[in-house]
Amino acid sequence: MMEVEIKFKTPVEWIKKIVQTHSAEIKIRDIRSSQEGVKDLVEIFSPEGKVEGLSATLNKENLSNEDHTTIVDDYHATAIVDANECSICKTIHNWDLFLTGAHSDDHGNMIMQWLVPDEVTVSGFLKRLEDDGVQFELIKKRTLSKRGDITARQEFVVKTALDLGFFDYPKKINLEGLSKRLNVSYVTLAEILRRAEKNIISSYFKKR
Repeated sequence: MMEVEIKFKTPVEWIKKIVQTHSAEIKIRDIRSSQEGVKDLVEIFSPEGKVEGLSATLNKENLSNEDHTTIVDDYHATAIVDANECSICKTIHNWDLFLTGAHSDDHGNMIMQWLVPDEVTVSGFLKRLEDDGVQFELIKKRTLSKRGDITARQEFVVKTALDLGFFDYPKKINLEGLSKRLNVSYVTLAEILRRAEKNIISSYFKKR
């Protein structure tokens, strides 16, 4: 099993538009084929007060509708969007790629991570992208190995905190909000994060 991370140069125009117009970050949670074509499940994080306008933009661009868009809170919306214009999303379904993460950067590029069965699959997929003229940069490719730095629970908590913006500045979610999302007490969560951070930092300096 291999882990691959690729940055795609502005894969679709609407992502760039929303990122730059609303100072937003977009995370793709899932990509599915349906009778209507390819659909993405996305989460959009935006500064307070801009989520309503962001939702209106999705509807105006015919990317989603009111039934498929939910404003979670002042900073966060979830939507099912039309991905038929995204050639990458269509290509993915022809390969054994398992999406583990995808987020936009400040320029509207998408950084996507997958778990992939083997090197042959990775090489074939990259070749297909090149043949299709897709602009991309291979950021990381590595074989998965045993992780001894942190426990599985610590990894889950830290990854969730990272995805929800706990480590961002300003924070998109505070410790109290994160504890409610994870159904873990405030005190227990603080201790898990403290131990995980210590282990990660210690491991980093040991490897230098």
